[in-house]
Amino acid sequence: MAIALAAGTVAAAGVTAIAADGGDASLARTDKGVVRGSVTNTVRIFQGIPYAAPPTGERRWAPPAAAKAWRGVRDATEPGAACPQTGLLPPVGPRSDDENCLFLNVTTPHATSTKPRPVMVYLHGGDHTDGAGAMHGAQRLAAEGNVIVVTVNYRLAALGYLAHPDLETRGESGNYGFRDQQAALRWVQRNAAAFGADPDNVTLFGQSAGGYSTCAHLVAPSSAGLFDRVIQQSAPCTATMGQRDREDALAEGMATASEIEKEQGLDDWRTASPEQWVNAFGTGPEYAPVYGGKLLPRTPQKAFATGQFNKVPVLQGINHYEERARVYGLELAKKAATGDPDAQIDQSDYHAHLEQEFGKEQASVIAARYPISDHDNSPALALAAALTDGNWARHSVDSGRALSGHVPTYIRIRRQRGPLVLGRGLPEARVRGRSRAHL
Repeated sequence: MAIALAAGTVAAAGVTAIAADGGDASLARTDKGVVRGSVTNTVRIFQGIPYAAPPTGERRWAPPAAAKAWRGVRDATEPGAACPQTGLLPPVGPRSDDENCLFLNVTTPHATSTKPRPVMVYLHGGDHTDGAGAMHGAQRLAAEGNVIVVTVNYRLAALGYLAHPDLETRGESGNYGFRDQQAALRWVQRNAAAFGADPDNVTLFGQSAGGYSTCAHLVAPSSAGLFDRVIQQSAPCTATMGQRDREDALAEGMATASEIEKEQGLDDWRTASPEQWVNAFGTGPEYAPVYGGKLLPRTPQKAFATGQFNKVPVLQGINHYEERARVYGLELAKKAATGDPDAQIDQSDYHAHLEQEFGKEQASVIAARYPISDHDNSPALALAAALTDGNWARHSVDSGRALSGHVPTYIRIRRQRGPLVLGRGLPEARVRGRSRAHL
């Protein structure tokens, strides 16, 4: 996170008092009203603050509207509802069918400061179908990093990313979740000082789907000026994951809407309930930002090649074991299909999955480059290594090269001790360096 803190000099003049009234550290005055949060020995936490109006009724599939002001003191001791999702994979996100979900959370160090602190705005992962801003606690980062951390809910799945010709009368369809993120970043610009933060010192960071969202903000003309640096975690921008072509998204949206009408016996797909629209993590349509319109006119690949993007420093990186969870899922699927609880990925599975992922011609070349004997004689570990390099490391290097021609660019690889799934970890190490020097 060093890049997030290397912000330069900030002026102390004009810093708004942290507390809203009478020096009470649990209070903060936003542009819509006063909020009361929680205070510990190390941090102050304000949760469930609305940054936009509920996207319900006529505001479903519409750009976010301004939140209403409130009188008195709003309780901010609990997070607001997560955006609609199935919750079938609890670690990723909770079940929710509440469309009134456009909330954010602010965590600040408890100690006061004579200078405004940097802000870090986090966009959660979850395949653009699951997750919530409150899924990761920010107390440690705020206290030890001496930063203000903002975590954000944004609309998910079809409610956040459905593109459909019938929705075009309201403007360009398909990027409602992305527009929510922009609204949250604009809220930060208006309210950072109320929490002792500097609106001219904002780091936007995200993981997986949140990381691909940061890629979209890098290339969106309307996101210019909303952040000053970016951290991308497990989301190389030049990969085709995390982005959709506009024409393909519109066609997919029409097919999805038609299927909803048929399955639910509806006369109008737009009347379907939130729970009828959500799909489980890793299933259903692949939702992500839609490129090719006015909001996102260029993909990251084209934008980086031409230098037509928001030029800020970027720290990007991946995990050494990115694909082990996926391979573990493949192994679980084999156990279920065969009814054998001891079934494992074997050599034939290894080659079959390589062919499926990279094509038959390339599969033999890759298998020779990643022999099973080099991976503890485990086909599962060899497959995970090949998929990690093919789907993540290669694109991370490409992204770093493309970015480093225009902006200060940093790359890191995290090698986690004792990975969760396959259980054969390597010693922990971290590699960091300027991409101009190392790529």
